Amino acid sequence: MRLFLFLQSLIWTLHANPVLSASSLKPDIRADTNRDGVVDIDGESDIESKATWSATRGAIFLPNVGDKHSRCPNSDLNNIPLSNDELAFCSDSSGHLLLAPEYIAPLRTVPLEDVSDGTTAHLFATPRAAYERVQIFLLVDPTRPNSTDSWHLVDKQYNFNATQLSAGLTLGIDSRESVKESEIWDGHVSINFDIYETPGSQDYIRDTVALKVAPVLTRHHLQKVETLVSTWANDTNPVQQYFVEQLDAGRELAGIENPLWLFNQSGDIWAQDIVEPAYASMPGPDGPIAIRIMLRSAQSTRTGGRKIFEQMRGPGFGAFQPRSGFGYHTMNSYGNLETIPPHRSKRDVLYKAGRITQGKHYDSLPAQSVRDLIFSNGVQSTLFLETGWLRVGHVDEFIQFLPYNNDLGFTIAIADTDVSIELLQDAQAAGHGSARAISFDATPQMERFQLDNLPPNLDLTIDDVLSNATFMEKWINHNLEILLSEIPLDRKDVIHVPGLYRDRSRGDVYVNPDGLDYYWPPVLKGEYQLGDFLPAPINGIVIGNLYPARTQGHPRLRSRTSPAAGYPSSSPSSPIRPWRLRTIPPTL
Repeated sequence: MRLFLFLQSLIWTLHANPVLSASSLKPDIRADTNRDGVVDIDGESDIESKATWSATRGAIFLPNVGDKHSRCPNSDLNNIPLSNDELAFCSDSSGHLLLAPEYIAPLRTVPLEDVSDGTTAHLFATPRAAYERVQIFLLVDPTRPNSTDSWHLVDKQYNFNATQLSAGLTLGIDSRESVKESEIWDGHVSINFDIYETPGSQDYIRDTVALKVAPVLTRHHLQKVETLVSTWANDTNPVQQYFVEQLDAGRELAGIENPLWLFNQSGDIWAQDIVEPAYASMPGPDGPIAIRIMLRSAQSTRTGGRKIFEQMRGPGFGAFQPRSGFGYHTMNSYGNLETIPPHRSKRDVLYKAGRITQGKHYDSLPAQSVRDLIFSNGVQSTLFLETGWLRVGHVDEFIQFLPYNNDLGFTIAIADTDVSIELLQDAQAAGHGSARAISFDATPQMERFQLDNLPPNLDLTIDDVLSNATFMEKWINHNLEILLSEIPLDRKDVIHVPGLYRDRSRGDVYVNPDGLDYYWPPVLKGEYQLGDFLPAPINGIVIGNLYPARTQGHPRLRSRTSPAAGYPSSSPSSPIRPWRLRTIPPTL
């Protein structure tokens, strides 16, 4: 009985694992291994090391996750909104059809000679994690390569016949998703081309070519801006309506032709927090071929993030849905993620697509799902700053990376409390500590927006603002040292932008669209959670060398303005304009 079971197991193993055979046929499958945008089947440029993938050689393909024909639904047949996972599942690659042929990477097989009529072949991806995520298509009508019905999906059971093998196969490959967790799939795939000369035989001849799915990369401020994204509001939010009007005026002044892209809901106005623009690209015959991928914040109950799928996903636009990220925790907003432009670090690491920086809150890190995405794509590894000293806790509250005429091509702009504090301390020493720290006539805004009370920060005195001066200076300087320890930037090139922060440790009232309470970590003795006092001068919009930014305010003492260095002078009796278009100087 044991012998019978052994023989049965051996027979199954032999059938399940066919063996290589010797043959005069030489299968040859090729991809764009040298990354010049085409597959060379006449020469040898795509042969060397084609079965292995490295940082400098090996074919690249795309996650084909757009929605070219707007077929992906937002709700089911009963008009019930889809879940986050259901909403994110649909894309051009979620079915068996090649809906967007423009985003597939080419594969070719070299025509075989002297092929017998019974010869067949199979073509499939390994490992299993790749097989489940990668799609291979066969071009059956070469006269219409851009048509969906010209391509047929190929699976492991598909039999190619002798006629097809003699002519050579024209194929394409894409992915149903990007790399999300490298422990599950790291993006690598081997395409195996197996030829069987004898019908019914388990003996085969194999050739293999290696590819990797393109990494998802966040954008940086040296790249061209084509469209500004914000959130429209109805009459219940006149402040946001006015903001959008002013933003649109700034867009026109900056020469951006595309209209504003507005999310059509008003409950969550913080577009920058719920979406981070990213992309994936591969070489093409006429230059890079790229697909935009909008990253949703890891705030699963923040319903405004669904607009990324409901409105932005479309032709050439995909979206990424992370796993849960602690509901509405502000640390997971994308205001807490910025991208340092490309550079070689002081540790001699090349960040050719830039490097991501995120803020941690002391012992707490941003959502694991987003950290996994960044780590697994392996190009923009995160540099963590400390943002726990801020109430909301975002890196965009105090740093930004701007174009600059130096060897790097960029510099750091950082909020500088030193100059502002010095100004206020001089006023305090002169006996003006009880004076309001910011002076202007808010009546026009209050009338425009039908406000009954002034925002609380407008009543703060110089003494109030200076009470946490040492704390804010400490953490801003701490973060600057982290940046300068990694970025080979001359300290004198850092742009120090005067700014101030106020104590918000007691909290503010927020409207939570998900109905859940925010989690605010406890404030320890001797510490604060700060927020912008003046309209933040950092976090303007970088459009080439133009910089739409909010106009600043300053103290008014003895009926005369005392603008801090770097602040524009404005009449304290006039309303502060939401935006001021500035030109970024080549040097400062």
